[in-house]
Amino acid sequence: MDWVELHNVEFGDCTVLGGNGQMLMIDCGSLNSILGKGACKFDEYARRLTKRYAPIEQRHGMISHFHKDHVNGFSSILQEEPLFFQRIYLPPAPQDSNGNPLLLEFALLVYTFITEKSDYSELVDNIVTAFSRMRSLSSTQSLAVLCQGDQFQLDDITYEVLWPKQTEYPYSESFYEVVEQANRLLTTTWGNHAELFLNYKDAFCDCYLRCVDLLSLHSSAALEEKNEAISQLEAILCGIDEMIYELNSLPVAQDVAELIGSQKARMRFGKELNGSSIVFQNQKQNRWFQNKHTREDILFTGDATPNTMEKISEMLHDRYYLVKAPHHGTSSEWWEGWNTIEITHMLISNGHHSAGGMIGEEYVLLPAIKHCTNCTRCRWYVEKGKCCNRKKKCKENEHRSHKVKKCPANQPQQTDGMRGCNIYTVSPLGTYACNCKEQPRLE
Repeated sequence: MDWVELHNVEFGDCTVLGGNGQMLMIDCGSLNSILGKGACKFDEYARRLTKRYAPIEQRHGMISHFHKDHVNGFSSILQEEPLFFQRIYLPPAPQDSNGNPLLLEFALLVYTFITEKSDYSELVDNIVTAFSRMRSLSSTQSLAVLCQGDQFQLDDITYEVLWPKQTEYPYSESFYEVVEQANRLLTTTWGNHAELFLNYKDAFCDCYLRCVDLLSLHSSAALEEKNEAISQLEAILCGIDEMIYELNSLPVAQDVAELIGSQKARMRFGKELNGSSIVFQNQKQNRWFQNKHTREDILFTGDATPNTMEKISEMLHDRYYLVKAPHHGTSSEWWEGWNTIEITHMLISNGHHSAGGMIGEEYVLLPAIKHCTNCTRCRWYVEKGKCCNRKKKCKENEHRSHKVKKCPANQPQQTDGMRGCNIYTVSPLGTYACNCKEQPRLE
């Protein structure tokens, strides 16, 4: 990894790792339709990325999970250039101890019984149609599903997937109860349509899981077999589409819709989806490397919850050169374990949106250099009027009348001996070495 570009997509995520003619785009999405106080539409900005990274020969993408602020930019990119990515990594459909993919089941219930267009329906569409949509936008050959234990490579570095588990996934009891209650309402309903839907639902989940298996990194399935499975999945969903009017005419339909459409159920679903984000780090090859700390030591977390981080804590390194803060650096998803890990650089992608929280003050106290896409989303910056990096990283002596910038990226000339971090914040207005008041524009 030679460089990192953190894109300012307001309340969203888009980070690109690059080196030696290869790149990995981790998420690309935003809750904001307009970026930078009207500077650019988000979908237009996403399309521009195809030109920005066109010179790179090997381009890979990753969707950590299917929330809008992590995924909706991929549609714009692939509509602009369908074969832009040679590989697209997707999250799995985690199964509980009984083999049930509860997130997928819940999404299919919402897809069927909440028919009005909304961010909620758009989210479940992203999940339910993930394979068919990505196939239509790109190609089946480019798709691969990642889960715990998988490994992939970029720039001769091997990365290991720490989360999510594909089987024995620890869903919360409260989420399990919501799905079970909805299923019970339909099971106890008399009528051919309810029974037929439950059969279709089971068939859809089985076929979806087969697609997950066929698209795994360990699969040796032929392209024809993969395409056949995705086509079968589309056919089952088509059958459900044809039943939706009759299903929503059932007396029980309103009860199901109220249950899965409640604020509590939506929040629980969102939390479970965040908790199932793809989390990965570089792999330490042997015992000697276990104690050697390099610029390759990185951790990407998607929107992982504190509960998720706790479950994988024993697999984490004790030091990282670079960590992407989970869930936009908000206090609600702060994990106390960050205080026990030595971190050199931390990426925080946050922005202005009514549905998004501000950057948590807990991050200010970390000794890591913070790279934030929007300083004005940080309470510390708003209250103190300065970046939390300034005193620690930008001044040699705070009693001097002028600042001495330590970052090599700010120096007139760089040498091998004073190599900068090569971590840049990119926005519609340009590329910057950092994001404080004196940020230097690099292009």
